[in-house]
Amino acid sequence: MKEYITKQKPKTIKAWTDYPILRMGDHYGKLAPVRHCTIISYDRDKYCVIRVGRYHESVNRGYIYKREGRFDKVPCFAYSTLCKLPR
Repeated sequence: MKEYITKQKPKTIKAWTDYPILRMGDHYGKLAPVRHCTIISYDRDKYCVIRVGRYHESVNRGYIYKREGRFDKVPCFAYSTLCKLPR
């Protein structure tokens, strides 16, 4: 019997975000802290569902980073990397 090896898609990706999350006490228009998060899914357009602490948020992929830092200092994830996640 032959065994087939398939490439499995990652279920989640570890990341960082500085997007303001109102339920965590942040305010729009003010600088939010940089937080560790987990990317759960990607809609193949521009939004990812992330888990930060016990909350799930839909966030523009431009606010999700590979390393701890802010928008203009660290890289975002490539489209091809995010497409490996479920929709």
